[in-house]
Amino acid sequence: METKTIKISAELYAALDFCRDRDSDSGWESKGTIITKLLARYDDTCQLTHEKGNYWFLINRRRRKFHELSNATENVRITQDLYNRLDEAKIHPDESINTVLQRLLLSYCGNKLVYRINTKSINCKDCQDLALFMRELLLTEPKFSNALSIEVLSIENCPELKNRYEKNTLPLSILYDFEEREVWRMEGKHDPEEVRRKLESFIDSSEELIG
Repeated sequence: METKTIKISAELYAALDFCRDRDSDSGWESKGTIITKLLARYDDTCQLTHEKGNYWFLINRRRRKFHELSNATENVRITQDLYNRLDEAKIHPDESINTVLQRLLLSYCGNKLVYRINTKSINCKDCQDLALFMRELLLTEPKFSNALSIEVLSIENCPELKNRYEKNTLPLSILYDFEEREVWRMEGKHDPEEVRRKLESFIDSSEELIG
């Protein structure tokens, strides 16, 4: 089978991990399988819009901020057929594969709460530990996977946060509602059980937050 290697941002590479099917054999799916699943569930009403100098994703008439991605990349090998399908999903010929994947991910996540983990480097151990904890939580507990979308982003792409936080406060994790309103945050090394309790409390009141 003919294959092709694509370069995608390190943030999107990490985000794909959170879309793994917890019920799949051994709980593991390849990146190609995950992307294929995202394409199958893609709602093509998820559009990228430009308003007043800013880019937004429009999903079910609600806006989600378009985040710039860092220069860090990861290689992913996919079939030529899947590559062609991603190419066909472009809204504009000049649209990048990274932007297509962002649309697929947002369409898949829908109106979930967003738990964003801001990192300085993909090599940050505390950041890796937090991301691993969240991935396992989403893979094993439907209560969290049905209500939360996880994003791992470089703080270098968030200048307003970078200017306010020092390196020793990272990872910086922030929980947002669908309209990008901040509802909770934690800085520095995270206590997994405290994270779990806090997120669970917000999920329990999610009707008020995202209804």
